[in-house]
Amino acid sequence: MRDSELYTQLIEYSRSRAYPFHMPGHKRQMMAMEDPYRFDLTEIDGFDNLHGAENLLKRAQEQAASLYGSEESHFMVNGSTGGLLSAIGGVTHRGDRVLVARNCHTSVYHALELNGLRPVYLWPELDEGPGIYQGLTCRQAEEALEKYPDIRAVIFTSPTYEGLLSDVRGICEAAHQRQIPCIVDEAHGAHLRWIGLPDAVACGADVVIQSLHKTMPALTQTALIHINGRLVDRERLRKMLVTYQTSSPSYVLMASISQCMSWLVQEGAERFACYSQEVWKFRRRLKDMKHLYLYTSEGIFDWGKLVICTDRSDQTGRKLYDRLRKSFDLQMEMASARYVLAMSTVGDSSEGLQRLAQALEVIDSEAAQNDSPVQRSVADKTGISLLTPERYMEIDAAAEQPTEEVALADANGRVIGDYLYLYPPGVPILVPGEVIQMKHIENIQNYLSQGLEVHGGYLKENGNVKVILHHG
Repeated sequence: MRDSELYTQLIEYSRSRAYPFHMPGHKRQMMAMEDPYRFDLTEIDGFDNLHGAENLLKRAQEQAASLYGSEESHFMVNGSTGGLLSAIGGVTHRGDRVLVARNCHTSVYHALELNGLRPVYLWPELDEGPGIYQGLTCRQAEEALEKYPDIRAVIFTSPTYEGLLSDVRGICEAAHQRQIPCIVDEAHGAHLRWIGLPDAVACGADVVIQSLHKTMPALTQTALIHINGRLVDRERLRKMLVTYQTSSPSYVLMASISQCMSWLVQEGAERFACYSQEVWKFRRRLKDMKHLYLYTSEGIFDWGKLVICTDRSDQTGRKLYDRLRKSFDLQMEMASARYVLAMSTVGDSSEGLQRLAQALEVIDSEAAQNDSPVQRSVADKTGISLLTPERYMEIDAAAEQPTEEVALADANGRVIGDYLYLYPPGVPILVPGEVIQMKHIENIQNYLSQGLEVHGGYLKENGNVKVILHHG
C-alpha cells in the first residue's frame, strides 16, 4: 500500500540531519523498542488492567513509586494534562476557592472550568530582561492563604517551562499548616532528582504530576501521578483517573513507562552523571558570548533547560529560532519574544550539544550589540503576558455564553469567550470571562509581529478574537 502523507513525512524527517533540542526526552536515539504492532494489546488474561491493577501493572506502578519516593504512583497515558484534570477534580469540589499560579498550563484552567472552581491567582515575579517568570515564594503563598482562609487547594507549576523552581517545600508547609493540599504540576521535572535537584515529592507535595516524555527516555503522552499524605481523598482521585483517561490505555505507552523505570534502575545514575558533565561543559564553553547569553538564576533552576537570551543583541527570539533551524538543522523547543529554549535531556549526544555550541558561537560573532532601548509596548515588557486582567465573570459561567467574532484591534473592553495563549508553552494570556484591554491587544499584536503563535480564541485566518456576545 502507499504510505500516508503524515507517515511519509515523519519517516523522511527522522532520516534528515535535523537535531532535536525539543521533547520527547528520548531524542529519537535511545530506548529502541520492537515493532509496536507486535505487542499492542488490550486487557487480555495475564496483562492486568490499568484501571484496576492487581498484578503486572500493579508491580510496575509500585516500582515507579519506589523510585520516586512516593506512597502511591499511577501510570498516565494521557500526559500531564490527564493527571492535572484528575488531580484537581479529585481534590476539590464544585464552587471551591483555590489558589492558582497564573503561569499554569491551560489544562489547569480547563480543570477550573470543568469543576466550577473560584481561582485566586498568584503572580510570579518577572525578570524583565528576557521576559522570564520566576518561581513562586513561600511568602507569596502565605500572604494569599492569610487573605483567603476559605482556600481549599494550592495549584502551581514547578519547574516552569524555562526551568525555574518554586519554593515547593515552603509553600507546602504553609498550606499543610492549614490542612490544605498542594498539587504541583511537575511536568518538566521528572528528571530532577536524578540531576541532584529537589523534586516536589521530596518537598512534601500531596499530588505531583510528571511528564516522563518531556525530560526522560519515554514515548510522548507518558506520565506519572504521585499521591502522598492524608489530605487527599485517594479513592475520589482514583475515580478521576478513570474518568480522564481512556478505558483502553495503550500497552505500548505503558510498556514505555515500565522500560523507562527499568532503565533508571539499571543505567540511570551513570547516564545522568555523563549528561550533567556534557551540559556543564556546554555552558562553560558559551559563558563568554558577547551578545547572546545562556540564562541562569540566583535561585534553584534546571540547568538542563538551555534558555538562549537575545535581549542584549539585535536578534529576536524568533529570528534566532529560525536561523538555528534553517542554517544549522537544529530544531529548538520554542521561541519567545526575547529568548529561545533548547531542551537538553539525558537522551542528547555530545555531538548534538557541540553542534548547538558551534552554531551559537557563529551567530554570536555575527550579531550586533543592542545599545539602544528596545521599543516595546507596555505589555511586551512581560514576555508571556501575565498582566493582571479584570475578571467580569467566572470561567465556567463564561464558557457557557454565546460568542461572536470581532477584530482583535476592536476588542478593547470586550469579555473574552475563549482562552488566548501562546503555544508553546500553553500559558493563558487571558481566560474566558476576563476583559481584554488595550495593553493585552498591543501585547498580542507584538507577539504576532514577531512570528509567535497565539492559539485558542484567536483566529489566525482573519485576525479575529472570540468575545462573549452580550455582557453588561
